[in-house]
Amino acid sequence: MFKWPGAPSARASEHELADYAELICWQQGSTSSTALSRLLGRLEDNDYSGGVPEEETIDTDVEESYTEIEQRVIACRDGYPFKIMKPGYTLRASQEGENHKHLIYKYLLLATRLHMDNNRCHADIDGALLLEELSAEVAREYLGARAESLVFGTAAEESGFREKIDELCKQMKEGDGFVSRVRTPPREQDGKLDVVGWKHFTDNLPGKLIAFGQCKTGTNYKSTLTQLQPDSFCRKWLQSPLVINPVRMFFVSEALPRSDWYNVSSDAGLLFDRCRIVDFCDNISTEILAKVTAWTAAAAEATELPSP
Repeated sequence: MFKWPGAPSARASEHELADYAELICWQQGSTSSTALSRLLGRLEDNDYSGGVPEEETIDTDVEESYTEIEQRVIACRDGYPFKIMKPGYTLRASQEGENHKHLIYKYLLLATRLHMDNNRCHADIDGALLLEELSAEVAREYLGARAESLVFGTAAEESGFREKIDELCKQMKEGDGFVSRVRTPPREQDGKLDVVGWKHFTDNLPGKLIAFGQCKTGTNYKSTLTQLQPDSFCRKWLQSPLVINPVRMFFVSEALPRSDWYNVSSDAGLLFDRCRIVDFCDNISTEILAKVTAWTAAAAEATELPSP
C-alpha cells in the first residue's frame, strides 16, 4: 500500500491507483489515464517493482481505476471533489462552489495515504482522533432524527475508563454505570470502542437502537475488523445488561473497492468507508469542520499539495 508523496507500483490495486490519481489531480489540477499510464511506466523503469509490464496491462489497470472512481462519484452523492471528463478519462478538480463534503473527502484521502503512525498530527490536531469526532457525527446523522452520539475513545487508566462508562450509561439511560464487581483493572486493549450512537424514545425506557463503532485511519485495518464485540464489552464493563445488543459499526478512511466489500463488511458490521462517511456529512458541526479544515490544510502544505 503506497503512502503519499510516494507512488504505487504499476501492479497496485484499482483503489490504490484511484487514490493516486486523485492526489495527482489535487496536486496538479488535473490528470488523465494516458498521463497516469505514462507515469506508471516510468515508475517501473525506476525499479518500483520487478520487471516491466506490457503497455496493455498498465492501460487495463488504469481503466479499472477510473471505473473505481466512477463508483465513488455515485457513492459520495454530491461530495466527490473531482470530475471525470470523457473521452480520455481526464480527472479534474471540481469547479463547483464551496462544498464542505469535498473538504472532508480530501481529509479522508490524506488520512488514508499519509503515514498515520508518525505523520498524524498537523495544526496541533491529531488526525486519527479527528476521525472519531467526525464518525460520531456521521453515526448520529445516519441514525436519523433525534439520534444522539458521543466519542468514547480508549483510556488505559481505570479511573478514566470508569468515568467514560458512567457517562455513557448516563447519556444512554441504560447500563447503570461501570460494573461494581471486583475484577482486573481495564487495559487499553479492553476498549476498542471509539464512538457510540443511540436513539431514545420519549418514554426514556430501556430498549432502543444503540450502535458501537470503531474507527481506523490508514490502510492497515483488516486485522482489527472483529476486535470490537459490543455484547462482550457490555458484559464486562456495564453494571446491567443492555436490553438490545448494540449494532456494530466500523469507520475507515479508505475507499473500499466493491471486490472487497462483502468480506470486509461481513467481518466489520455496519461499514462506513470514505464514501459512506462523505454521504452522511450533510450536517457536520462547524467545530468539526474547522478542525478538518485546519488539519487538511496543514497536512497538504507539508506533503506537496495545495491548500484544499
